Amino acid sequence: MDLRDIKELIKLLDESTISKLELEDTNGFKLKLEKSDSVPKTTPGNLVRGAESVIVEDRLTEKVLETDLMEELMTVYAPMVGTFYRAPAPDAEPFVKEGVVVEIGDTLCIIEAMKLMNEITAEFRGRVVKILVENGQPVEYNQPLFLLERI
Repeated sequence: MDLRDIKELIKLLDESTISKLELEDTNGFKLKLEKSDSVPKTTPGNLVRGAESVIVEDRLTEKVLETDLMEELMTVYAPMVGTFYRAPAPDAEPFVKEGVVVEIGDTLCIIEAMKLMNEITAEFRGRVVKILVENGQPVEYNQPLFLLERI
């Protein structure tokens, strides 16, 4: 689930008569949305119009999620099913670390699929904010791998 999906769910909740929504996916991502008519809809501190609380339990910290919501971070998704590797070899340095600026074409990781090593490259210049997958972990098609801040 990416930022666009979350925003769409929030909009649907705000426009409906439902007051509470909870979701959980197979990757352990949990989302809980609640609304209350007593919350002013234009209060500057609110993350989302009409939502009393947004509680997200995941590998992401609340600070990263808030940053994602406020700054529109870009998510890099797995283009295939396979095994995620941060480095070209077990004893090599990782391609990227959190906080590093990447250029268009820089290798972010490798996904091994059917004994083929597929380099996943940056499609825009940005700063790596969060690496969402552990080295050696299996990944699914369209699974979020990185959060990047476009610069």
